[in-house]
Amino acid sequence: MFTGAHRVKVDDKGRLAIPAQFRKQLPEGSFVSVSQDNVLAIYPPDLWGALAERLQTPLPGPDQRALARTLYSMSDQFEPDGQGRISLQPEQRRLAGIDTPSTVVVIGMGSRVEIWPEARWDSYSADAQPRFTEFADRVISGH
Repeated sequence: MFTGAHRVKVDDKGRLAIPAQFRKQLPEGSFVSVSQDNVLAIYPPDLWGALAERLQTPLPGPDQRALARTLYSMSDQFEPDGQGRISLQPEQRRLAGIDTPSTVVVIGMGSRVEIWPEARWDSYSADAQPRFTEFADRVISGH
């Protein structure tokens, strides 16, 4: 399970070091791609495979085609270099609003890892964290 939040630098080549605790849990075959809320995500192979399976039908509808085109065209294999860094594609950075150089926040999301531009994460969490009880009541308790 991926948990925690880490601020890391993106260098002028679009590389960032994935925190060691996440790297240790991400097996070969993981993918970096887009996710909801215009952020990037690192999907372990089991999650990536389940997502791919949902998108594979003989005659997909327009929403399924659009999702598959966006997801796959913005995907890259998770291959850290010797220093634990990955390179984000220019299109991935553009979609997520990640400048080079800059700081991003790499967060655990349970089954996957998300990569947020620092300012967007700070804004999002400033709104979401005080509303934790409200979200918990609606999502977990169903109220």
